[in-house]
Amino acid sequence: MERIISSDITLKKLEVTDASALLNAVELSRVNLSKYMPWEKTVVDLDGAHSYIESRLNSGIEGSEWFAVCFKSQFSGVFGVKSIERESKVCELGYWLADNARGKRVIGQILDIVVPSLSYEQGVKIIEFHCLESNSASLKVVKRAGATLNRRVRNTLDVPNKEQIMCVYTLEV
Repeated sequence: MERIISSDITLKKLEVTDASALLNAVELSRVNLSKYMPWEKTVVDLDGAHSYIESRLNSGIEGSEWFAVCFKSQFSGVFGVKSIERESKVCELGYWLADNARGKRVIGQILDIVVPSLSYEQGVKIIEFHCLESNSASLKVVKRAGATLNRRVRNTLDVPNKEQIMCVYTLEV
């Protein structure tokens, strides 16, 4: 499945065959990714990239779907519906972008299309975003989408500056 977001942005189902492109995107963006994405240290070779993809595709989490973000026809990150809780209608979204796509409103444009689709097709009522308090780019994206701070929780990610707080933002749809 492929979803065209704009003339420059496409989402396609993430596949194991994307491992080489994913590894390349991580290598080119490692400095930025290492600040917020604990999995970055495991994606150091093709086996690590395969494992990253397989762990997402085979998570067994209800409602999860993972997509390769293609910006100007280049693999530029991953966008995920991490979960959908059917009873509460709460969905968690996650994403990361390679440096070549940062600062170009890529995720904002994806959210403009995906959020209404999740509401209409899946009955989602609330979208959650979990962002480290120091991740100003991600916080800007979720605030621009209309999400508001719902709660602050202890950070359990293995990232630099571990004492920072995880902010949970919610968007009612």
